[in-house]
Amino acid sequence: MTWISVTPQILAAVCVIFAPGAVLAFVGFRLRWLAALAVSPVLSVSLTAVAAVLADAAGVRWSFLPVAVLTVGATAVVGLLRVWWTRRTQPDSSHAAPDPTILLVEAAAVLGAAALVGRRLLYAFGAPENFSQTFDNIFHLNAIQYIADTGSASSLSIGGMTGISFYPAGWHGLVSLVTALTSAPIPVGVNAVNLVIGALVWPLGCIFLVQQIAGRRIVPTLLAGVLSAAFGAFPLLLVDFGVLYPNFLGVSLIPALLGILLAVLGLARRSGSLPLTWLLLLVAFPGLGLGHPSAFLAVTAFSVPLVIAAVGRRTRAELAAQRPLRSAGYLLTFILYAAGVVNLWNAVRPEDDTLIWTPYQTQAQAMGDVLAGAPLLSVVSWAVLVLTVLGFVALVLHRAPWWVGGIYLVGGFLYVVATSSPDGDFRDLITGGWYTDNVRLAALLPVSTLPLAVLGGTLMVDILKHHLWDPVLERMSNRGWRADRMRVATAAALLLLMVVAAVATQKQNVRNATMAAAGNYRLTDAAPLVSRDEYELMVRLDGEIQDGARVVGNPWTGSSLVYALAGERPMQMHTLAVLDPAEQEIYADLRNARTDPDVCPALEKAQVEYVLDFGDKEVHDGNHPYPGLDDLGSSDAVELVDSEGDAKLYRITACD
Repeated sequence: MTWISVTPQILAAVCVIFAPGAVLAFVGFRLRWLAALAVSPVLSVSLTAVAAVLADAAGVRWSFLPVAVLTVGATAVVGLLRVWWTRRTQPDSSHAAPDPTILLVEAAAVLGAAALVGRRLLYAFGAPENFSQTFDNIFHLNAIQYIADTGSASSLSIGGMTGISFYPAGWHGLVSLVTALTSAPIPVGVNAVNLVIGALVWPLGCIFLVQQIAGRRIVPTLLAGVLSAAFGAFPLLLVDFGVLYPNFLGVSLIPALLGILLAVLGLARRSGSLPLTWLLLLVAFPGLGLGHPSAFLAVTAFSVPLVIAAVGRRTRAELAAQRPLRSAGYLLTFILYAAGVVNLWNAVRPEDDTLIWTPYQTQAQAMGDVLAGAPLLSVVSWAVLVLTVLGFVALVLHRAPWWVGGIYLVGGFLYVVATSSPDGDFRDLITGGWYTDNVRLAALLPVSTLPLAVLGGTLMVDILKHHLWDPVLERMSNRGWRADRMRVATAAALLLLMVVAAVATQKQNVRNATMAAAGNYRLTDAAPLVSRDEYELMVRLDGEIQDGARVVGNPWTGSSLVYALAGERPMQMHTLAVLDPAEQEIYADLRNARTDPDVCPALEKAQVEYVLDFGDKEVHDGNHPYPGLDDLGSSDAVELVDSEGDAKLYRITACD
């Protein structure tokens, strides 16, 4: 299977991720093209995730139909509210026509970023049918099949697969729609969706955020596209470690949310009607939270300097206008906001026994990681380091708002606390929402670093223009060059600068992240989760297992993926599933089914008739003994049905 052959699946992923939100953004909110495209994914996730919950509650089987119905309804409501508010306020309807140059620049920035990020992801994934050979992927892949079987993608029901009451299913809902629309194998649907998230959703959000800060200017727009591909920590890290696909979706949506938040707070260079902007934010929040709650928590953290800046600005304005009561109202609002942040921080903190990651370096080293754009002992990204330092110079020179530095410091603070603070109550309080996980917080650094680095790059270009290029243009003019020829020369020089920036940022930091991710997607004889032999056996099980029968195996060896890869239902769909007494009995004494009278009733209750034996090699080099599955080749309770190398399928005969 080649990437060209899965073009329909990739296009389907684009439609599922962008189309519902684009209808709402363009028709309902009437946003300009890049802003509409940038916020479309988070709106689509909101519509998809909420539609899944509503459809499940109404007993409607999951498909694209509930999403379409909710999209039409939401667009109608928003459109009516927009028309009502527009007529009520009678705003000036005259708008300057968009500059064709900036439209071309925006398109170039998006396409260039998509190419830079996309080629890295394609290399990491390898082939369209490959899948991440990591612990969490057992859940993610099986959840897609679970949605297809149960007809529900609700965040309130998908956890039933493993015995939990809630799991954020925004990402799973998107993938399930792609696989259903295209009849694609689950790994192909997963890779198509992740490719679109990394190569389109993330860069669009970054460009939109930078334009909200710096305006629709050529240099910041182009730099935002280049720098969206400049970090090994995102998007590559979260398709490598874990694998954390819902977090991957959540982080990719954060820049667009921050861009909306800037408009709500009056800090953006260009803001629409305030009530409609608030409505846009409220519609987007469910997508962020059901993409992954930690992304909502990250936006809350990044909002702190933004809210301080907005409240400070308005309080000063009211005091200058001698309206002390209004200024006191803003201060009271900030106090309520601060109390809400504290309560949210405590509410989302998971149980203490899940905070298993520990610090591993000194605080000085962690601060160096942040400045160098090189978290988790990765290679220094010198281009990012230089641009970040120049970004601080821009702040000192008042060439940029101070709160951009505030966002950077918040992201750096979270990372420094996670990786270097003493393991204890303070660290748990600050980073517990991310399970004190160094990797999850490292993935936030590109979000907080990119705006500052773009401002630094813009300052560098301005300096080069003033000291180098303006004298060149003056000499050209003195020699009789026409204005159009000088504009072409300027465009060529700027293009050359962007190429240099792209080359400078695509160095070892990004290459190493790509290679690390690629190692987890290769199907080999020594793959950490499912070997080539095990895969070959699973994909040919159709016809070898009777309808309705379930399969038991050690889930830590990857045998549970028989559900996602072959459509056969395993007894345990993930390593962390809750087991009932019958299932525990099977794991304890299956091989002795002819002599243990409790085994056959347990098998009948669990509907288990087959065993997948993948040996004792476990993911993460684990060691989880299941005595009932040991040495089945010497047991008279089973008979061999099929095998591929050391991978074996047995039928249980003891209870015939």
